[in-house]
Amino acid sequence: MPLNFTFALSQQQTFELRCDYGSRRLDKTELAALIDLSEQNYYAQQRDYLPYLTQLGRQLYQWLDGKEGWLRKALDEADEQTINLDLIKTSEAQGLNPETEGVALGLAHLPWELLHDGAGFLLQRQNISVLPVRSVQQRQTQIIGVQNRPLRLLFMATSPEDPRVPPLGFEQEEANILQATKDQPLALIVEESGSIAELANLVKSYPEDYFDVFHLTGHGIIYTKNYSFLLPKGATLPDNTPCFITEDEVGNIQLTTVNDLARAFRGRWPRVTFLSGCHTGQVANKGTVPSMAQALVKAGAGIVLGWARPVYDRTGIVAAQALYQALATGATVEEAVKAAQQKMIDEECTDWHLLRMYRDTRPINQLVTPLRTKNRERLTFTAPEQEFLDENNLVKVASRFEFVGRRRPLQRCLKALQETSDQIGVFIAGMGGLGKSTLAARLCTRVQMQRDNFARVVLIGPLDEIGLLTKLSNKFERFADVPALLNEPKVSLKGRLQNFFAAIEKKHNQPLLLVLDDFEQNIPVKDGSLRMTAEAYEILGAICAALEENGAESRLIVTCRYLKEDTLPPHRLHLESLAGMSSSDIDKICFPLDKEVRQQLKTQRIIHIADGNPRLLKWLLEVIQQPGIGADELLNRLEATEQKFRENILAQTLLDALEPEEQKFLARLSVFQLPVTVEIINAISPSVAFLQKFVSLSLVESATTHPTQSANYRVTTILESLLETVLIQEEWQATATASG
Repeated sequence: MPLNFTFALSQQQTFELRCDYGSRRLDKTELAALIDLSEQNYYAQQRDYLPYLTQLGRQLYQWLDGKEGWLRKALDEADEQTINLDLIKTSEAQGLNPETEGVALGLAHLPWELLHDGAGFLLQRQNISVLPVRSVQQRQTQIIGVQNRPLRLLFMATSPEDPRVPPLGFEQEEANILQATKDQPLALIVEESGSIAELANLVKSYPEDYFDVFHLTGHGIIYTKNYSFLLPKGATLPDNTPCFITEDEVGNIQLTTVNDLARAFRGRWPRVTFLSGCHTGQVANKGTVPSMAQALVKAGAGIVLGWARPVYDRTGIVAAQALYQALATGATVEEAVKAAQQKMIDEECTDWHLLRMYRDTRPINQLVTPLRTKNRERLTFTAPEQEFLDENNLVKVASRFEFVGRRRPLQRCLKALQETSDQIGVFIAGMGGLGKSTLAARLCTRVQMQRDNFARVVLIGPLDEIGLLTKLSNKFERFADVPALLNEPKVSLKGRLQNFFAAIEKKHNQPLLLVLDDFEQNIPVKDGSLRMTAEAYEILGAICAALEENGAESRLIVTCRYLKEDTLPPHRLHLESLAGMSSSDIDKICFPLDKEVRQQLKTQRIIHIADGNPRLLKWLLEVIQQPGIGADELLNRLEATEQKFRENILAQTLLDALEPEEQKFLARLSVFQLPVTVEIINAISPSVAFLQKFVSLSLVESATTHPTQSANYRVTTILESLLETVLIQEEWQATATASG
């Protein structure tokens, strides 16, 4: 049996502690002093020094143990490792005077995780580690029991595009969860938008009780007027409201409350919710306002985990890894939380004691069975994308551990790929090395995670009718009618594709993700017109028309270095132009590197040279991490790598195809180090009409943060050395003066 301690209130507003050994009256003044001490030395000061933690843990232990020695006796007799702190009566009490109410609510505020018996923290005991669990809600309704299948995890990361909110390395957290469960695979469904409205739509798309766990990662706050700048104009919130910082549909900050989350789930809560954000487990206003985790239990959630204070990113990732590894292998929820606690301790996370567990009274033990259980349902979800976009391992892409950034393009493209979208797919354009193929692979994986009946076919480079039809026939060769439809000689290509899409979707229930990668190989650039070959134009037009006229569920993804919309056949494709990665995303790429390597990045100007291009950055990093290279040789190799990259993106070839006045315009624009508007460009050059041509050629980056804003433009520094001789010194000086 677990160690059950029940806190009760009498009609005279006095407190009682009850357990299997009896009951005793509690001194309200002593309780208030403990709560006040915790507030001053643990929450307000955020002291993690061992002496402070030990002292507070000893006081909590002695108080709970009492002169009767109940805690000591229970620990000696325990055959389970959980202390259940029943706070239901004190958290639900009504009509209390302010002093008593503060103590009643503050019982959940006390850091029971620090209980220390003089020899060590109970959470760190070698024989039986003890996990405090806060029970705060009585419920009699039934909850589904252990499921004979893999764990189903709904993962959502919130990372608004706002400098006031620190960027979040959520890609690494997601990748680490998958790595931790690779031997016990779980079904990971990712809500990509970071928006509570979109979360609600996703939850509605799945049957009730489908998800076992909801994992929300981001930043949590206790709202006060100091955070009013985060609210929309005219909006208000009461002080001390627990909030999670989420996103609206375009990536702006949105403060989400407990009620907002409850509306998103509409009572269809997963059995476990993990609020992986600061302050989500903290009882606010000196212990008088329930934490977000506690309030979610009151709103209907069964078990909710949260953090009592700000927590290091690394700690959150370590805890999540251990938690889901345990849950996926059939551990009980308590065992999994203890595994997370132990892993944090083993990894020397100084904030190991901040994880909080709240729950109602419904029994939740195991979520799923272990992998080898008889008749266990097989995992039908597509595995995480490998390091290649295609099945022949020709197009290498960033793995989950390497993939960062591109959140907004990913969000926009996924919206276009949705079943309810009016668009038939996406056309991703941008300079070489910006990650177009990686983004395409990520999109395929996301679609296949959410709709596991989708197939994937990838064609690379030059497009011809025989190659397309052969690929499609081979993919669906197990269906005898499909190759026959594709090779019907008396039907046009568009007609054959229409019959093909109708057959695979309506008859065989296997819609298609068709990827045309490196599509620039179908676009000669000798005359600068960016017109594709006649055959490629006809094929792309037939695919787009077939998908549109069928109202097909299948989708098309095209990656291409160039994009000039008026050269495309009629289509309903979402057009996405990639720019260089932001500095925060580049920091994510560099963060795992050794400290010495990160220092070299600064001294050798590598970040500046790479200029947000992940492929070039990776090449440069490979150079500086080679051992035994002298300074001169290192610089020579860096220059050679930079030149190789320019050749790889055909930059010189494209520049040579420009008229002299076009080259001069591009050189003038290169003076600006940051993206600028078309109005600013017009002030330094009358030839702004050239701009769209350069964007089409990926010589100029064009990107918008929000749909309502105009585009900004810049020339990547990768082209700087190629433009040095285009203007004479006086022209460079005049341009710099005008731009200043």
